Amino acid sequence: MKRVKRLLVLIALLLMACGTVQGGPQSHGGPVQDQVSLIDALRSKNVTVDISGTVSQPFLSPQSGTSVRLSGGPLTSAANLQLFEYGSPSAASADANRISPDGSGTATTKISWVGPPHFFLKGRMMVLYVGSDSAVLSLLQSVLGSQFAGR
Repeated sequence: MKRVKRLLVLIALLLMACGTVQGGPQSHGGPVQDQVSLIDALRSKNVTVDISGTVSQPFLSPQSGTSVRLSGGPLTSAANLQLFEYGSPSAASADANRISPDGSGTATTKISWVGPPHFFLKGRMMVLYVGSDSAVLSLLQSVLGSQFAGR
């Protein structure tokens, strides 16, 4: 019984050291390629990233979609993002190529956004921000580069 307790304590310590007990896998820098590295890059800018849940868009086919809320750091107000992760950069690019330059949808789907849409693509990630906060746009450009579609 004593050995089992010691083993459980050791496993718990190892999991905490790996970051799997709190918040899932941890990135340790490097370029943005997936959701973990994107969230890590945002946090490196002193931005708080709160995962809100899952999200989907009818004109996209990612492996997963996650809604996040950003606050703090250089942001003057909170912002919501939709993060779409694909199996490969080429799959992300294929979906991105279908989106109209103004971000209003695709050839078969038109969207009436509540604010101006901004689409960003980096590695296996597509990011959608609907809004016009210049601090949010500046933050996203610093992490993801220029938007590929939107207003």
